[in-house]
Amino acid sequence: HRRIEAGTPDEVDRLLDAFFEMKELRFRKMGIANVFGDAQVRGFFRALFSQALSEDKPSFVLHGLEVAGKLRAITGSSRSGKRLICEFGAIAEDDLGHASPGDFLFFDNIQEACETGFEVYDFSVGDEPYKRLWCDIETRHFEVLVPLTVKGRMLALTLRQGARLKAFVKNSPTIWKLTKVLRRKAAGQAAPSEEDS
Repeated sequence: HRRIEAGTPDEVDRLLDAFFEMKELRFRKMGIANVFGDAQVRGFFRALFSQALSEDKPSFVLHGLEVAGKLRAITGSSRSGKRLICEFGAIAEDDLGHASPGDFLFFDNIQEACETGFEVYDFSVGDEPYKRLWCDIETRHFEVLVPLTVKGRMLALTLRQGARLKAFVKNSPTIWKLTKVLRRKAAGQAAPSEEDS
């Protein structure tokens, strides 16, 4: 395998093209909207990572894992002080998916982070089983809403109720599994995905 760090605008485009393709397929299988599908969103990420290349120590960096000439995993990270933050990632759903190419890339990224003086490798927001395999530190995030008007208070109440419902669903393995199955069926995907097991 070969780990790639995007060092030119062409490499940024190659890694992001692969990332966008992987995510599009993944989101379609999951039955959810592709948040990376919009041309403006893609343009934003291309500019963000390309412009960071002009910095001595880029604030944003893309890594890819290539096996047999094909990109199998991609991560996009930010650097903040002594913390390397994996902001997003994707893996190819192909013949090597069973070999966990994302884990190989995480290992290489974490190893480099340690070798270059980072104190924390941060998997960013969201609780996923793979994150718990790597991390011994949990950072709790809280959403704070401070309404300033009556209309704002009504909106804040609605947003809080929505957040509570989402947390309830995601914290109940049975309900979360059912939600994913229903979401996938609504998108026309009948086959169960590995994350539903």
